[in-house]
Amino acid sequence: MTEEIISIKNLKAYYVLKAVGGIVHAEIKAVDGVSMKVHSGEILGIAGESGCGKSTLIKTIYGLVEPPLTVVDGSITYNLEGRKISLLELDKSKLSKLWFKDVSYIPQGSMSVLNPVRKIKDQFFDVIKSHYENFNVDEMEQLMIEHFDRLGLPREVLSSYPHQLSGGMRQRVVIALATLLKPRVILADEPTTALDVVVQRGILQLLARVQQELKNTLVVVTHDMGVHAQIAHRLAVMYAGKIVEIGTVEEVFEDPLHPYTKHLIRALPMIGDKARRAGIPGKPPSLRKPPSGCRFHPRCPYATDMCKSAEPLLAQIGRNPSRYVACHLYSG
Repeated sequence: MTEEIISIKNLKAYYVLKAVGGIVHAEIKAVDGVSMKVHSGEILGIAGESGCGKSTLIKTIYGLVEPPLTVVDGSITYNLEGRKISLLELDKSKLSKLWFKDVSYIPQGSMSVLNPVRKIKDQFFDVIKSHYENFNVDEMEQLMIEHFDRLGLPREVLSSYPHQLSGGMRQRVVIALATLLKPRVILADEPTTALDVVVQRGILQLLARVQQELKNTLVVVTHDMGVHAQIAHRLAVMYAGKIVEIGTVEEVFEDPLHPYTKHLIRALPMIGDKARRAGIPGKPPSLRKPPSGCRFHPRCPYATDMCKSAEPLLAQIGRNPSRYVACHLYSG
């Protein structure tokens, strides 16, 4: 069994909205009792509809927890070359030392990462200076040039401002920035959103190449099942703040177990198949007041009375160590 690099236990990350006077007005249960492991050296995909909590989960794994987002329970433990780090117990100064060097984050939208009034080169210098007090400017510039060459990016981009670059090139620059210090873990949130299919392919190839060269761990969040099919080794399917299925990509695509996963797979277009694709009936539930029991039961064609009252636990299927599902159909 591959060593685990991240262990998540009963993680609950809510958006706590407060009214005047500090009284809690609402709790949005974006991540509600998630437990899972990320293996060293793998590409793990996290899939699910928009609004299911994927982005909140990836931000929390990175330690980017700012009000109104609040961790109300659970733990996240990193195992970085023998160093056990309890992420949620770190203060901001220790977190900043962890970021970029050990764990990097590629958020949605490259323009939200890059400072529009500073050249790309200066922003790379900022990352280097935040981790190395004594550095030689010429040596660091050479490091950036070699890094760009390795990733196949034009050197002249370093002297550009973000607005002078295309969306695809900005996204490549963000990936270069995230991988500059060779982190052990890269967390990517919808890295191909709003890019055309040709540029998407280039971004995915770049991410996969970086992961192979650094032999690090990559966690990719996207609602696009086609992206997971191309890049991921294992897949975790998320619905309404819960993980409902985990398996290798081959297992999940060839034999989806959870009814929600089956709908996601059936909705994918197939080459040569002109049949009309069936969408998922109903609509996602409110995370402010999710359904009782299994959260998918209002939309599930197999739902029973048990599904409406009892929450299914994420459990291993048989003796297969890679296969888990949270569904009463498999609890017997």
